[in-house]
Amino acid sequence: MEAIIKTDRLILKKWTDSDAEKLYAMACDPVIGEGAGWLPHKDVEYSRAIIRSVLTADGEYAIRLRENEEAIGSMGFRIGNSPKRGIENKDEAEIGYWVGRDYWNRGYATEALTELIRYLFEEVGIRRIWCGYFDGNVRSERVISKCGLKYHHRNENRYNSMLKKNYNETMMCMSAEEYFENKKTLKQL
Repeated sequence: MEAIIKTDRLILKKWTDSDAEKLYAMACDPVIGEGAGWLPHKDVEYSRAIIRSVLTADGEYAIRLRENEEAIGSMGFRIGNSPKRGIENKDEAEIGYWVGRDYWNRGYATEALTELIRYLFEEVGIRRIWCGYFDGNVRSERVISKCGLKYHHRNENRYNSMLKKNYNETMMCMSAEEYFENKKTLKQL
């Protein structure tokens, strides 16, 4: 059974079919899809199909409010190399996420990402964590930076077949050594 990850305000927990309407309400927003690299959802049945085919994969979570378990976004990770993205080692993980527009500017993405980073380094034993953002996605850039990831490289002029356009993305990363050194420094303060 996959872990349920908790923070003070959030729970990262699997998506279920009963989340399809809530997923659609957030994912039909073109701003959300564009920032994450996919098309807006067209109806509730499409969202249900995405839950069943994509969001039930290992490492995929609904970001939920702890008080009522309402889904407010999605966060997931993939372990393994991805040479196209500049990730070369099998003991590294890439994180992707989005939060519904009604939940922006409340610190939810930062809180969820911080805890997933902790989980991957401390409980899974990942060697390096990656997270990227597309040009113009200043919100994601800010969240990823707040969580301690640093610039590593850019992937330029990549084609997104779903959106049928080229994009540029900045890849940020943090090593396990950096994570544990930062944690040690914070404890000493």
